[in-house]
Amino acid sequence: MGDADSAQWNALHTVFGGEDSSFRVLMCYFQVAKKVYEKTRALSTEAGATVLRHLHELHYARNERDYNKQLADVQEEWGKWPKLATFAAYFKRVGLNERMWRWQCFHTSIDFAATNNPCETYNASLKRDVTLRRKMKVGALGDRLRILCRAKSVRALPFLTAPAFDDRLTRRANALARAGLLREHRPGRNSIEFLLGNTAEEGTGELINAIALPAPRVYDVYEKRSREGLPVTAQLGVETARMEQLEMPTTGWEVDVAARTCPCRAFFKGGCCVHLLYALGDVGGVDTFGRETLVYRGPKKKKRARVSQAAGRPAHNGPALTVE
Repeated sequence: MGDADSAQWNALHTVFGGEDSSFRVLMCYFQVAKKVYEKTRALSTEAGATVLRHLHELHYARNERDYNKQLADVQEEWGKWPKLATFAAYFKRVGLNERMWRWQCFHTSIDFAATNNPCETYNASLKRDVTLRRKMKVGALGDRLRILCRAKSVRALPFLTAPAFDDRLTRRANALARAGLLREHRPGRNSIEFLLGNTAEEGTGELINAIALPAPRVYDVYEKRSREGLPVTAQLGVETARMEQLEMPTTGWEVDVAARTCPCRAFFKGGCCVHLLYALGDVGGVDTFGRETLVYRGPKKKKRARVSQAAGRPAHNGPALTVE
C-alpha cells in the first residue's frame, strides 16, 4: 500500500509481476481523499460535500460488483451538475486508472488498515524524536536507532490477532447509549412482529437488533464548522459516523452476539462497531474485551437511603386481605 508515486508503483510492478501476479498494489485512501478535497475547495459547499459523501460510500463498498454499481450511479449524479464536469473528468483520469483505483475496503480483509497513516505517523515520530529533523552520519544514526529499539522493547506491546474495541469506540457507544441514540429494538405487543411470533425472544437470544440514530450536531462559532453533540473523545467525522446508519433497516442492525458480527458498513471496515459493543453490554456478563464480568443484582444502597426505607419487611405491613 502506498501513494501515487510512480517510482514505487513501477518498482513493485516490475519485481512482483503485472496483473497476472497474485500481488496487488493498494492505494492509500487518505491520499485519494486529500486530493479530492483539494480539487473541490474551489466548488460550492454543497457540491464539495456531495463529492466527499459519494467518495466515502465508494470506499465502503462491500465488493467489486457493489462498487461498480455505485460508481455508475455516482457518475450519473455528477453528470447532472455542470460545475462538476471538470472534476468528474479529473477523477476518471486519475482516481480510476490502473495504479490508483484500488482504494476500497473490499480489497483488504476486515479490520485491516486501508491507509498507510500508521507508517507515516511512525516515520514522523522518528524524525521528531530520533533524528530531530537533521541529517546525521551513519554511525550517529545507528546509535540513535539502537536507543530507539531499546526504548520500544521495554514497552512490549502485544500483537493483536483479532479486532479489538479501541477507547474512542467504547466512549462513543457509552455516550450514544446515555443520550438514547443507541438502543435495542423491542417490538410492542400490538405490533405485527409480536402477533406473528417473529420476535427475538423466540430465538436463541444470540441476535439483538440495535438501532443507532445520528447524534445532533452543534455549530462551533470559532472553528466555523459543526460537530457532534457528544464528548470530544467520542466524536467522529460526519461521513464516518454516517456509515453507522447507512442502509440500516427500520428494526435496526441484527447483531450476532455469539459470532460477534454486525452487517453495518462500519463493522465491514474496522471489524468492530458501536452496535456490537452495545449488544455485548446488553446481554450482560461480557465486557468489550470478551472477559466475563460480575453483575450486582442486589438493592441499591444509595436509592434505599434516599427514600429512607429500612431494610427488611416494613413493620406496618399487615395481611394482604386486611380490612381497615
